[in-house]
Amino acid sequence: MLLSDIKIGWFRNFTEPQQMAVDPAVTCLIGKNESGKTTILQALHRLNPANSHTDFNVTVDYPRRHLARHRKEQNLPEVEPITGTFTLEPDDHAAVGRILGFTPPVETVVTATRSYDMALWIDVRCGLQPVVDTLAAEASVDRADLAIFRDVHDPAVLETEAKELAKHLTTQGHVSRAAAVRQAAAGLEDYAVLLGQQGLTEEQVEQLIELLPKFFYFDDYALLQGECDLNELAQRVASGSLLDGDETMLALLRLAGEEPKNLLDEEYVTRKAELQAAGSDLTDKVMTYWTQNPDLSVRFDDDMPVVGRTPEGHEIRHRFLKIQLNDARHNVDTNFSTRSSGFRWFFSFLAAFSDYQGTTDRVVVLLDEPGTSLHGEAQRDFLSYIFQELGPHQQVLYTTHSQHMLDPTRYETMRAVHDRATRQNPNLGVVITPVNLSADPTTVLPVEAALGYSVAQHLFLGKGPHLAVEGSSDFVFLMRMSAHLAGLGRIGLDPRLSIIPVGGVGNMPAFIALMGRRLDVRALVDGAETQKTIKKIRQAAAAVEIPASKIVVIGEIDGLPGTADIEDLFTPKDYLWLYSRSGHPPLDESDLPPTGEPILRRIGQIRGEFDHAGPAHQLTRDIAEFFTQVDDLTLERFEDLFRRLAV
Repeated sequence: MLLSDIKIGWFRNFTEPQQMAVDPAVTCLIGKNESGKTTILQALHRLNPANSHTDFNVTVDYPRRHLARHRKEQNLPEVEPITGTFTLEPDDHAAVGRILGFTPPVETVVTATRSYDMALWIDVRCGLQPVVDTLAAEASVDRADLAIFRDVHDPAVLETEAKELAKHLTTQGHVSRAAAVRQAAAGLEDYAVLLGQQGLTEEQVEQLIELLPKFFYFDDYALLQGECDLNELAQRVASGSLLDGDETMLALLRLAGEEPKNLLDEEYVTRKAELQAAGSDLTDKVMTYWTQNPDLSVRFDDDMPVVGRTPEGHEIRHRFLKIQLNDARHNVDTNFSTRSSGFRWFFSFLAAFSDYQGTTDRVVVLLDEPGTSLHGEAQRDFLSYIFQELGPHQQVLYTTHSQHMLDPTRYETMRAVHDRATRQNPNLGVVITPVNLSADPTTVLPVEAALGYSVAQHLFLGKGPHLAVEGSSDFVFLMRMSAHLAGLGRIGLDPRLSIIPVGGVGNMPAFIALMGRRLDVRALVDGAETQKTIKKIRQAAAAVEIPASKIVVIGEIDGLPGTADIEDLFTPKDYLWLYSRSGHPPLDESDLPPTGEPILRRIGQIRGEFDHAGPAHQLTRDIAEFFTQVDDLTLERFEDLFRRLAV
């Protein structure tokens, strides 16, 4: 069965029932810290847990602000905080058919609901129309008689009208058609359980529960530790009182075909060799997707320290299993718990999930903030593992607030989780929406960042050189003026240049330092911050061996202020022509202070701040009219700039 939909409500900060569609492969839950992402996974885990879990607890888990009042109004142990809806896969139809006594239509769904008292309720439903279509096909109902089966939406009414139709057909001499209608109508009784007219037996419920997918939950608390007291672990297994991380260690031991008590006898050396083989196999799987350090491997050692003494004074020794992380690059062994937390997470997850790896049974994998300790590149490695290794075989739901754990090309699989509660209105709860419907911009910030990163990566993959500019107005002015000059047969911007607005001159040093290592980068620097940043920009360029000639400062063009903006390449008359037509009251050069400062500052002194992009867009709108009156000096300055920027 595939999980297709969940409903969660009256659980922690979910005060209104929320429904969420689940992707057949991978679903990503995004949201800020404390938004409710983990709550969704923990509720799902309790629906049908594969590994250890905590039961629902009304006192702890019910929304606190409503607990006292609702206890007086209803029986809270019967409240149902989680419901999952499952669609049937091809193999499920035969299995469910054996349980129900008939093969259900493909549209049949199974719902599982867990209440606070941990009772699990199962239901199997199908719409009337698919049932009718199935019955009509089985009975070979004549096409002319199908209308009655398509237009009625109540089983009882349908049965009554079908009998009337059969009676009418009989009187008309259409005996076979009448028999087919009766057969189809009579079959409704067999499907009563799907139509909500009959309940499941206890035996059927138990059998359907066996078909449900299990939910496997993994978070940072389940990481393997660097060493394990096998004597105490065996005692905890016997008493059923496992601690955080114990299940992961037990899964690792099971992978080697062992259990804790087996490692306490005299055959420990042989059993450790089997464990070593299992660890090597897991390491190989990790390394398929772990590109950060391919020289890591996991090794096992043991120790028998004294942990106490008997009343008679005899030493009590326990066997400790030690997990070592070997770094062949530096030829050192270190304790597993002290090194590479990202690698530990990946290895621990594979160990914990090894019980279910390769199984044909459905397991829904719930990963709470996977890879938070990983470097950005390593997070993308793990994201590839989720989509390429886990998703094709088992459904995965994972939470994140990291841009590196998101794939913008799978935008439709993301769900935004937003806690709307405020100090003014604390009764509001969590909402789950598609990303495009999220009302909270900060919730979808990681998606925007991931999209921006992806776009930038594709943009920078071009073979041509890249010109960093401050913002969008620079881009527009350069493109429009270049096109005009090239059309006149004069020097325009080299067509091989890709213009990259970096969002402010303050971002230039970082852009040069980072992108200049692997790309052909140059920069156009202008604005009031020029003097503060040009030294940093040139130092960054020198550090990545970008020639000084590739850093062009507009303020160094003859006749312009030292902090000139790209707008100062226009004569004051030409720029004010654009300014006055972009929604601002007209200005003439004679209106400006005769200070010799950049024109944007001079305008600001009498008009205040304004959107610099407006005149740039005005050039696009009135391009033909502008160039009928443009000054030669404007063209000469831009031509000089393009000459300096030539590749």
